[in-house]
Amino acid sequence: MSREEQKRERRNNIIAVAKKQFLLHGMQNVQLQDIAKDAGVGIATLYRYFPNKDQLIIAVNNDIMQEMTNTIHQIVSESLTAFEQLDRLLTYYIDLADEPAHQFVKFFKTFEIYKDEVLNDSENYQMFLHIRRNFADVLLQLVENGQQDGSFRKDIDLEVFVFTAVQNVSYFVSEAVLVEHDPTLTVDLNPKKQLQLLKDMFLQYVRP
Repeated sequence: MSREEQKRERRNNIIAVAKKQFLLHGMQNVQLQDIAKDAGVGIATLYRYFPNKDQLIIAVNNDIMQEMTNTIHQIVSESLTAFEQLDRLLTYYIDLADEPAHQFVKFFKTFEIYKDEVLNDSENYQMFLHIRRNFADVLLQLVENGQQDGSFRKDIDLEVFVFTAVQNVSYFVSEAVLVEHDPTLTVDLNPKKQLQLLKDMFLQYVRP
C-alpha cells in the first residue's frame, strides 16, 4: 500500500469513527480526543487531517450525504417509471423515521443549527457543495425521466414539484420524529402515518 493510500485509509477510518460517535452520542458531546483514541491514532495525527472539530463534522456530514446521494442515484437509475422511482425515493426518506433512536435525523437536525458556523472555504466545504450539486443533478434526472416516459403530468413545473416533494418529506422526517405530540389530543399523530399521507398527496398530484 502506497503512502497516499495509507493516508486515505487513515482519514476514512477517522471519519468512520467520528460518524459512529456523533450518531451515538451527539456531535456536541464528543471530543476529538475520544475520536482519536477510538481511531487508534494520536491527537496530533488527527489534527493533521482535521485541524478542528468543525472540519470533522463537515467531513462526517459529507460522508452521510454522499451515501444518501448514491442510494437515490441507484433508485433513479432503476428500470422503473419515473413515478415508481419517485415513490421509492420518498419511501427511502420515510423509512428514516424507523431508524433506531433517530440517529441520522438528530445528526442532520443539529448540523443545520450549526451549519453556518462550521462551513467555510475549506476543502471539506467544497466537497459539501459538490455533493449537494450531485444530489440536485439526480433529482433533475428524475424530472427528465418523467418527461420522457410520461408517468408525470405535463401541465406543472416538474423541477419545482420534485424538489418541493423531496424537501418537504425530508424536512417533515426531521421535524415530526423528534417532536413529542400533546398526549391530550384525541387524534393519532403518528409521524409514519403523517409521512405516508404526505407522500400519497404528492404522488396523487403528479400522476397524469
